[in-house]
Amino acid sequence: MTGLWEIDAAVSPVSVLAGGSVQLLLRVQIVDLDNPDPAAAAFIDLSCTQARRIASEILAATDDADLQTDQDGCEEAAR
Repeated sequence: MTGLWEIDAAVSPVSVLAGGSVQLLLRVQIVDLDNPDPAAAAFIDLSCTQARRIASEILAATDDADLQTDQDGCEEAAR
């Protein structure tokens, strides 16, 4: 298992009442690329604030992984 994942986000058909106004949710789909079974995909509806926080954490983690890769002298994998 290589642990390859794909994350996709789109505006959800769901909305919630937040702070007195209607807010659309962001639907996030997480797909296990090692498992072609569609049932392996996970969906979650997040508020914009929650989605932004998670995206920031993912970006920070990728920056850290890039730094560690450079320090270890690893070559960058082809995308």
